[in-house]
Amino acid sequence: MKILQIGMGNVAGGLEAFVMNYYRVLVHMDIQFDFVCMYDKIAYEEEIRKLGGRIYYIPNVKKNYQGYIKELKKILKETKYDAVHVNMLSAANIVPLRVAHTMKVPKIIAHSHSSSCPGLIRKIMDNWNRPKIAKYATDRIACGEMAGRWLFGDKAFQNGQVTLINNAIQAEKFSFSEKDRDSLRKELGWENKTVIGHVGRFDIPKNHDRMLDIFQQIVSEKKDVMLCLVGPKEGLYKEIKEKTVQKGLEDKVYFAGKQENIRRYLSAMDVFLFPSVFEGVPFALIEAQANGLACVMSEAVSEEAVVFPERVRRLSLDRDNIQWAAAVMAMSSMNREAADLIKMRLSDAHFNIETEAKRLKEEHGYKYIIEVDGSCNANTFKDLAAAGTECFIVGSSGLFNLDEDLTIAWDKMIETFNACVNQ
Repeated sequence: MKILQIGMGNVAGGLEAFVMNYYRVLVHMDIQFDFVCMYDKIAYEEEIRKLGGRIYYIPNVKKNYQGYIKELKKILKETKYDAVHVNMLSAANIVPLRVAHTMKVPKIIAHSHSSSCPGLIRKIMDNWNRPKIAKYATDRIACGEMAGRWLFGDKAFQNGQVTLINNAIQAEKFSFSEKDRDSLRKELGWENKTVIGHVGRFDIPKNHDRMLDIFQQIVSEKKDVMLCLVGPKEGLYKEIKEKTVQKGLEDKVYFAGKQENIRRYLSAMDVFLFPSVFEGVPFALIEAQANGLACVMSEAVSEEAVVFPERVRRLSLDRDNIQWAAAVMAMSSMNREAADLIKMRLSDAHFNIETEAKRLKEEHGYKYIIEVDGSCNANTFKDLAAAGTECFIVGSSGLFNLDEDLTIAWDKMIETFNACVNQ
């Protein structure tokens, strides 16, 4: 099965992590992803190519609208894809949905990865385009209830027209390592310090400004603390760096930059701080909980991201910095749980990529087409129907004899099949 993925950017954020997490598993289930990118370079380019994925670089829709449409149509004309999966942070750009619909792609998936839309122009486009999504998309998917209701509407969500696919992770990749903790803390001189951590891009939703305000309050009460910020030194990085100097915190804040081995940094932390202005179900929080970290997050983050309620404290952004600081320090003394227990609870909450990738393939859009051989019978149909099979190609000898009238035999087969499915 071939799926064309649209919407990945040039920076490895949550949306990009979602696509790649599932790709790494689904590629071993005979599902191949190809990618469309309108930037100079797509995130994870090298890994995508190693996994066998093709990357199509096409004009940026904002700079060359007609060129974008022309190239996308060309791709869909030259390669027959089973599905087009459009990853969306808003409805500001629904062009790929419309083009896929025009090109008669059999399955068109609109996937909501966010729950808010910054920027006036983007908000206007988002509101204008939202009602059109249902016209073009055959399937609507969201990373959580908040993201699903926000992009597709309460009515569609309540009517069961939106499928939830969690931002699942490979638990072992983020599990706590005592060795990593000791080595990094020794390397950076953090042996006797309380380390408050955060992983995320330097942009408005992550609220690094407030993070520094909260940390400044903590420093005023406790000296042996560090704030570790992991994320690419892009976006608002320079502004946050300057604010760190202005507050006299330059010796207390460590900018780790982009890191491939996130587990090493999570293991070195004592508590995870996440005061976002808005979020859907952020990967960073799931990864932090997979490491066993206690987390302090804003109420603007969807509660669906909470896997371990006893280890997460949610606060309103209206609370003052003193209250936030107190919560952070209180949570920093919590011990981590055993890795096997963490993995089990992640699976139960549908955040384990191994189980969720299978669910995506079998139940939510990437379905099997099964050919039933001549030995099929009523029991076979019943079993296959229970498994959620989408399409059957049936030989002639199973439910009727070769010398029977084909029309009568076909009607008989449909009648038997419907009886089995409806039992």
